[in-house]
Amino acid sequence: MTLEGERDLAPSRVPTASVDRPVGHARVTQDRKAIQQAGVYHGAVLLSDASGAATAAFYDGHDTTGELIDYLATSGATTAARSFAARGIRLLYGLYVDLGSNVSRCTVFFDPAAAERQ
Repeated sequence: MTLEGERDLAPSRVPTASVDRPVGHARVTQDRKAIQQAGVYHGAVLLSDASGAATAAFYDGHDTTGELIDYLATSGATTAARSFAARGIRLLYGLYVDLGSNVSRCTVFFDPAAAERQ
């Protein structure tokens, strides 16, 4: 899997860098605020473990009371990914990630400085 261009992973897309600059990434291993300040969300990759389906919900906010901006779900030992690479989704309050069970790995792609340029 490369991040240079978009590739299919099931029906969704792998996050790629914006055309003018690369984006950051963070691994999320538990429910938490992954991006503390305003910024731009560019997507995520979710991998479930072998024991079953996994889910991840992504909110613009401090917790699950924020606005739901993305949701990924997988079946056992598969990957789901989504990309908003070209422009992203503007975050006003940061990014809170709520992981379900059976998550092996979750990585989010973001640009904390992009909100200042918009």
